[in-house]
Amino acid sequence: MSEQPDNYPQSLAGTEVSQPENLPPTPAAPPPAQPPEPARPAVRSVRTDRLSLFLGVFRWVFFLLMAFIAGIFFAIFMQTRNLQGTPLAVVQKPILDWSGIPADAQPEWLVLQQAFSLIDQNFYEQDKINHKNMIYSAAEAAIASLGDRFTAFNRPQIAQANDDHITGKYVGLGVTPEIKDGKYVVKRVISNSPIEKAGIKEGDVLVAINGVRLPMPITDPVAVSDQLRGQVNTKVKLTFSRPADNNKETEYELTRQELIAPSVDAMMIDDNLAYIDMRQVFGSNTMAEFDQKVGALAKNNNPSGYILDLRGNGGGLTDTARQLLGRFLDGGVAYYDDIPTQNVHMRPEDVITSADLKIYDKPMVVLTDGGTASASEITVGALRDRKRATIIGEKTYGKGVAQYVIKLADNSALRVTFESWYTPNKTNMTETKGITPDIVVTPTDQQKQLGQDPQLDQAIQFLTKQS
Repeated sequence: MSEQPDNYPQSLAGTEVSQPENLPPTPAAPPPAQPPEPARPAVRSVRTDRLSLFLGVFRWVFFLLMAFIAGIFFAIFMQTRNLQGTPLAVVQKPILDWSGIPADAQPEWLVLQQAFSLIDQNFYEQDKINHKNMIYSAAEAAIASLGDRFTAFNRPQIAQANDDHITGKYVGLGVTPEIKDGKYVVKRVISNSPIEKAGIKEGDVLVAINGVRLPMPITDPVAVSDQLRGQVNTKVKLTFSRPADNNKETEYELTRQELIAPSVDAMMIDDNLAYIDMRQVFGSNTMAEFDQKVGALAKNNNPSGYILDLRGNGGGLTDTARQLLGRFLDGGVAYYDDIPTQNVHMRPEDVITSADLKIYDKPMVVLTDGGTASASEITVGALRDRKRATIIGEKTYGKGVAQYVIKLADNSALRVTFESWYTPNKTNMTETKGITPDIVVTPTDQQKQLGQDPQLDQAIQFLTKQS
C-alpha cells in the first residue's frame, strides 16, 4: 500500500476527521445542480376541464329531460284520474284548467276517461272495442247536444267528401240524378264524362248496377250514388231504360274517372235571353267558370235579359256569393254579419266587383225553391232588397247562419256555426224561414212527371214583357 502524506484526511466510515490546525476551513461543496424539470404540456388540463364541463351540462340536460318526461306523465295522470276528495285535487284543478278542459265539466271529463278505462278492463267482447270509433262517436254526440243542425263533427271520409263537393272534384261517372216517381233518373250529364261518352241521356232511368236490379221505389238515393262512385279506373256495369224508346233497357260497362263537376252552365234560350244554371254549390272554381261562360254569352249575343237559376243550390262559399253579386251590382252591401265571439254586430260585407264582367242594366230573374240555401240565399236576398232582380219560384230554405270548417289533426273536420247574417234590409233568413218570391210558382206533380218547368216558363214570359 502506498504511503500517504501525514496530513491526508482519513475517509473511513465512522471515523471523525479533524481539520489540521492553522488551515482555513474547507468550504462545503454546493449540492450538485439538479437538471430543470421538463415543462408539462397544458393539453391534459384543458381536456380535463372540458370533460368536466360536458359532464356537468349533460347531468343538467338529463335531469331536465327526465323532469320534463315525468311532468308529461304527471299531467296525463292528472287529466285521466278522478282525484276528487283527495289532497291531489288541489293540484289537479289548475292542470285541467291549463289543458283547456272547461271548469264546469272537469268532473264529467274524468268520468268519461274512467268509463273508457273500465270498458277496456271489463267488456266481455274485447275484439269489438274500437277506440277510434268510440272517440268519434263521443265527439259527434257532444256536438249534437248543442242542438244546432249546422254544427257538426265530420269524420275524415265525410270531411274529404265535403271538400270535394266544394271543389266539384270526385271520382265517378258524371251523372247528376233526381228521384222522380221513385226512380233514379238522369237529370244532368257532365260533359266529357263516361256517362256522356256512352250515349246515356237526360231522362234515362237507372234500373240495375252490376246486374242487380234497384228496388222500386228508391228510398235511399245516396246509397245508389255511392255505388256509382269508387276508385279511379275501376269498372261498373249499369243498366238504363229509356222512356223515349218504349223503356228499352241497355247495359253499359263504364270506367270511373276523376271528374270536376261544372258549377255553371250558360246558354241562350228563347227571346234572346241568357239562361245561367247555377244549381251546384258555390265553390272555389265557380266564378272562373261564370266569367268564362257568361262572359262569352254577354259578348257574343248581347242578351236582352238574364235568368239566374239557383234552385237546389245549397250554398257554399260566402265570398263566391259576394263575387257573383258583383257581376250584377256596382258595389254596395251584399249582407250584414253578426259574430258574437268577435264582438262584431251588423258589419256590412260589400259585393266584390269585377273589372271585366259587368251586367248592371239588363232585366233579371232569379229562380228559387226550397233547396236554395245559405250563400245562394245571400245572393237572392241582396238582388231582391236592392231591387236588381225579380224572384220567381218557391220559398227558399231559410239558413241565416254561416259555418267555419276547421280541419283537425287527423283530417276530420269541425263545422261550427259562428255567425248570423242579414240581407241589405237587415232581414235574417232563420227568423223569416226563407225568402218568399215576388212571383210564387209551384210545379204540380203532373208537371214534374211530364218534365215541364212552369217556373222557367214564367221567367221567360216575365222578361219578354220587360223588353
